[in-house]
Amino acid sequence: MSRMVILGSGTALPDHDRDNTSMVWDTPGGALLIDCGGRAYQQLLRAGIEPASSRAVFLTHAHPDHIYGVPALVFHLWLSGYKRTLPIRGNATAIAVARRLCDALELERNGHMCPVEWIIIDEAGEQLVETTADYRLWTAPVRHSVPCLAVKIEDLHTGRMLVHSSDTEPFDEFIHFARGSHTLIHEATTSDPHEGHGHTTPRQAGEIAASAGVERLVLIHFSAQYTMPEAEAITEVRAAGFHGETVIAHDLAEYRL
Repeated sequence: MSRMVILGSGTALPDHDRDNTSMVWDTPGGALLIDCGGRAYQQLLRAGIEPASSRAVFLTHAHPDHIYGVPALVFHLWLSGYKRTLPIRGNATAIAVARRLCDALELERNGHMCPVEWIIIDEAGEQLVETTADYRLWTAPVRHSVPCLAVKIEDLHTGRMLVHSSDTEPFDEFIHFARGSHTLIHEATTSDPHEGHGHTTPRQAGEIAASAGVERLVLIHFSAQYTMPEAEAITEVRAAGFHGETVIAHDLAEYRL
């Protein structure tokens, strides 16, 4: 059975309990990494996932906390004997930055990275970008301080869908993208709805979950130290009118559909 494993659940500034946000959709046919922190290879091992099962990487955007681990991952896969070509998908900015990071360390020049296929995703609206025997993957642009893509995964074994907002401020088009999903993994970075950097509060995430009609809301890109205490965040979600299952992500937590 497929599962989403949280490799990191924190904000751009990690705290004692949460590393930078990234996750992996672990399926019978292989693992899809969504964003890439510096400890991706080790976190896969800690989650009981063989890194050699990695079938692709999806980068939501080019901010350092979501992309800085790409050179380490392709280097570690090369060291481990990974022979397949690893597709790395993202918008044009994310792919360009990831390639420059690898070039800065001269990984390709020295033959110190696994084979990679760099794939740019069109940002013009909702896109179906991958279909496998286990899942279908869609992306859609969201509203952040840099170009950024949300992701929707349909588990073909259960027929249920999971949506990850990536980093975004609230807006109506995203509610449409998430509507009907079983699980919404939504960022809840800030306590200030007017912070101006393209983020969402726990209360706003609750409003989105209620409007989208999801069954489960997982708050991520969150810090009990920098955002608000966990119990307060849950109270804010309830006050927004969402009464489904609500959890706050922790590193190595897993969610099934």
